[in-house]
Amino acid sequence: MERDAIKEAVKEALYEELKSFYIDRETHYKQHEWLASMMIYSETCKNVVLKTLITLVISGLAGLMYLGFCIKQGGK
Repeated sequence: MERDAIKEAVKEALYEELKSFYIDRETHYKQHEWLASMMIYSETCKNVVLKTLITLVISGLAGLMYLGFCIKQGGK
């Protein structure tokens, strides 16, 4: 019997301590949906930024090559 009393006392203590952290199921589900959408959004942003930076680097190198050829040809 004493074991059951201890179990019950621990259960009640945990319930009292954790009551302030309780989140209902619907709110918890909506938070997970929001997190999933933010993860997709961050992946999309990361891809766009990476593609933009690569395009800028390649365009800059192409521009420098063109400028070098123009200078080497004497501006003709």
